[in-house]
Amino acid sequence: MEGLGYLPFGDESGHFLGAIALHRGDRLYREYIDAHGPLVFTLSWLVGHVVGWSQVWLMRLVSTACAAAAGATVFFSPLFRLAWQRYLATALWLGMVGSVWVVQGLNLDDYWTIGGALAVIALAMLAVPLVCAAPVSRMQAFMGGAALGLLPFAAYPFSLFSAGLGLAVLCVFFSAPRQYQVPFVGMMLGGVAAVGIMLLWLLVYGDIGGMVAFHFIANQQWYAHYIPMDVNQFWQSLRFSLAPDRLVQTIAVCMLAVGGALLLLYGRHRVAALFILLGILSLQARGSVGFQNGSFLMAALGLGALLLAGVLASKPKVLVFVAVACVALTVVGARHAVSSPFGQTAAQRHAVGWHRFRENPTVGFATLIRKYAAPDERILVLPYNPDVYIYANRLSMKKYHAYLPWEADYAAHPWHGYTRDICVDLPKDEPPVIYYDHWVVWGAYPAEKFMPCFLQVLEKDYTQMPDDQFIYVRKDRLAAQQP
Repeated sequence: MEGLGYLPFGDESGHFLGAIALHRGDRLYREYIDAHGPLVFTLSWLVGHVVGWSQVWLMRLVSTACAAAAGATVFFSPLFRLAWQRYLATALWLGMVGSVWVVQGLNLDDYWTIGGALAVIALAMLAVPLVCAAPVSRMQAFMGGAALGLLPFAAYPFSLFSAGLGLAVLCVFFSAPRQYQVPFVGMMLGGVAAVGIMLLWLLVYGDIGGMVAFHFIANQQWYAHYIPMDVNQFWQSLRFSLAPDRLVQTIAVCMLAVGGALLLLYGRHRVAALFILLGILSLQARGSVGFQNGSFLMAALGLGALLLAGVLASKPKVLVFVAVACVALTVVGARHAVSSPFGQTAAQRHAVGWHRFRENPTVGFATLIRKYAAPDERILVLPYNPDVYIYANRLSMKKYHAYLPWEADYAAHPWHGYTRDICVDLPKDEPPVIYYDHWVVWGAYPAEKFMPCFLQVLEKDYTQMPDDQFIYVRKDRLAAQQP
């Protein structure tokens, strides 16, 4: 429950805003453009129809539901034959994930929690049982295959995990085609069904070419140059450390080491086991020890829980002790860890209290925005602060809820006609209100470097409000409302 009312985060607010925009008729990657994969928007949009559109904080139920679904597949995994195994494995996984739920940003409505949950579903229902020679039904394989099919739509780098587990299943299938025909066919059917459903959804509510342009091309070709991502950082992220900002990552690495060793020792298909481990490691390709490691964290904890419960089937007392010890150590580690993305200690997290993130017209800037922009009019917030749209209850200018340096790079090199250049689009459709907070992106990229044209429009056609230096109202709108 703490996670539902914890602090808002910009990436997540962009997903809330995207779901609302889709509900009001925009199409993803056409009128509402975001760098993230479509699945988080699909799920947020679906949950929005259930919980409503005014209490957007309830869209965090997406991550809660995904984690619960992953826990259910651990419980029903074909790896287990005894009821107490199922209960202890599920308690171990949920206990460890729950201990770091807020600490590592798993509570947020974001792609890393969704991806981590899907990874656990594929491990529990399909890959790990097959490698350990447990019988997998067609329906169980279908569920695992569907998870693998959905993962690239959560974030395109997750396709490496899907490929790794797909190769693992292929290895098992080729070892005895007749014996493993049912799970192999089930996996393929599940994967095709999941991909088909997502493509159909994108045909109706999004743009498939836009997804390629703004999620894959823009990230891979331009954003990648702005983030530290190399082999050295990857290996550094796997080293043991008790530093407060690395404690949770260390727990994940330890559980991966334990689960991986048990899988290689007790699994019947060693090559397939290696593909599974490579797949999990691919989730850590960015080398992050903060919230971006959420998918790797959940998958590593899932693998450890599955293998510990599977290997210790004949020693229930030992498994109880191991499960309690693992959860206890995770709880202690979480209490001493610095959270991500907010960088807070346990005392600071406790002091934050409960917040329902939603429309709030009493906030100063929201009052001004609502005064000069009608409910059916759009505004622009730059460079990046999606929270403003939520507080003011206004949609973003079409194609732009933010604009960052790598997006300016893409604007100079658009892919196959999927153009997005604020220097071209803003003068054609100037919104009545612009919120510009003068943020120097990451302390290195001021607006003068990547969008000087925006500053020229701001100076020529807008007036800065004396009540709030971040609010700029279009001059003709301001004149029309003067007494």
